[in-house]
Amino acid sequence: MKDMEGLVKKTAITAVITAIIYLVLFFFLDRAIDIWVHNYFSKTFILQLGTYISFLAKGDFVKLALAFCFIIIILCDPCIKWRWTRYLLYICITGSIAIIIGDGFKYLLGRYRPIMLFEHNLYGMHFFSSEWALNSTPSGHTIRAFSIFTAASFLYRRFTVVFISIATLIGASRVIVTAHYPSDVLFGAFIGIFTAAWTYKYYFIKANGR
Repeated sequence: MKDMEGLVKKTAITAVITAIIYLVLFFFLDRAIDIWVHNYFSKTFILQLGTYISFLAKGDFVKLALAFCFIIIILCDPCIKWRWTRYLLYICITGSIAIIIGDGFKYLLGRYRPIMLFEHNLYGMHFFSSEWALNSTPSGHTIRAFSIFTAASFLYRRFTVVFISIATLIGASRVIVTAHYPSDVLFGAFIGIFTAAWTYKYYFIKANGR
């Protein structure tokens, strides 16, 4: 019970802090940062490097990998008796839930992507938008990266720094390639991290009666 109460408190406090930083970035810094990145990095190797890093959390690739892992679990250990299948299932559930949450917010908020600012001078929200290619917040790549790598860090804590560093690089790459604003990445990281944390609590702790 104390673990759950602690997680509720941490989630609430972090959500408030994230919302404040998001709003500051949205109103005062996002446009300037992305315009600067676009002007100085768009024709350099840094853009290409960012593209390669972003590919690690590409939507179609991750979703296909999650589906493949679910199939492997069903075929190899449908009763989830082995530790590796329990771990893999936890990661898959975390990633899937995070993706659904992220897509929900993308549809609800419908924020214009940076390309709309560069080409049409459009900035802000167009709520309840199904134009997925134009919806920027939260960053889907960042959600996928942080949900999966945070989940992995809960399971293999000695590699936490490595996992979170990779997720951070992927999030930063989305700004480098000007596919997202910094606040989109921040929002995506919040969703990914706390989806992994809540899923871990229910999957491993509450399920065991602790």
